[in-house]
Amino acid sequence: MIREGKIGFAEGFALLLISNIGKVFLSVPSNAVEQGKTMAWALILIVIVITLLEFWLIAELMKNFRDRTIVEASERILGPYLGTAVNLFFAFYFIAVMAVLLRSYSEAIITSALPRTPISFLIITLTVGSIVSCWYGLESIARVARLSIPFIALGLIILCTAVLPEADPNNIFPLFSVAPVELFHHAIARQSVITEGLLAALLLPAFGGWRHFRRAGLLAVGTGGGLFLIIVFILTLVFGVQVSEEFMLPVYNLSRIIEFGRFFQRMESVFLLIWAMVGTIKMAVTLYGANLVLARIFRLPDYRPLLWITTLLCFSLSLLPADLMTALMIESDIVRSYPGLAITLGLPFFLLVVAKFRKAGGETRDEAK
Repeated sequence: MIREGKIGFAEGFALLLISNIGKVFLSVPSNAVEQGKTMAWALILIVIVITLLEFWLIAELMKNFRDRTIVEASERILGPYLGTAVNLFFAFYFIAVMAVLLRSYSEAIITSALPRTPISFLIITLTVGSIVSCWYGLESIARVARLSIPFIALGLIILCTAVLPEADPNNIFPLFSVAPVELFHHAIARQSVITEGLLAALLLPAFGGWRHFRRAGLLAVGTGGGLFLIIVFILTLVFGVQVSEEFMLPVYNLSRIIEFGRFFQRMESVFLLIWAMVGTIKMAVTLYGANLVLARIFRLPDYRPLLWITTLLCFSLSLLPADLMTALMIESDIVRSYPGLAITLGLPFFLLVVAKFRKAGGETRDEAK
């Protein structure tokens, strides 16, 4: 049995929240503006509802498995063979997300700060940081996340308020520029994939109770969605649709226009510190999730021996895209599209339906609770 340690409600909320807002610092807000135009805010509202539903489904699935993770729940519901196959999908998805994060953050560093640095060097640097974080375990990652929340929140508040003088209300008009059906399609197909539900279901034994797990998860997903909505709305107000959809790092571009007289300029350096905090924790917890799934599948007493194998796999996969556009296309069309949604929402929903059906026969009753 792997001992993940214990984390409180605050640590669990901070960990899931930072994992959820990691996408805000990459190109996802620009993609939302590109798909929703002046109705991007409505697109994000739909996404918030869908992602909350995703987490609620996973919470309902884990309700009868309160002292286990989703790995044991899958095997108990579907049996050892089909359950293991489902769990391998979960593991491979975490690995794919980690590979995409390594490539995305490395490309972002090149774009914003180090244009002449080889991308392989940056990926190695991020990989080493993720390995070290995972080696110290879940409790260390969660406590660092909790300590980071005040700095991240303060930085985002300053960013959002400092750019308001540049806002133009005319940029959000005309309203209803995109048909509601098209908004729903983009929300489901491109924006609603989150890994926090699966991650929380993996960390359930460490939360100290199912109620803490559900509250922390729903609050983190809702708060992250609210931040996503604010960033997209401000991005549209400040830059307009045509400019906003061209940015690779929209939050970074927002931070570049902040000026307080002659002496307070180039505030993007502060943004880079916040971005580094979020990115490091996001990658660490994603790599941790991949290793934890595999360790529980193979009944290993510790996940650390797998770190080197999974990290090498993530590193190799992150180098496969030939260029930045190919990497963004893979992220948009595979990881954050229907294939990703099938794993993060489809498989948990299938498990929930089978669990409800088999519970009537008394086959999945959790004797411990």
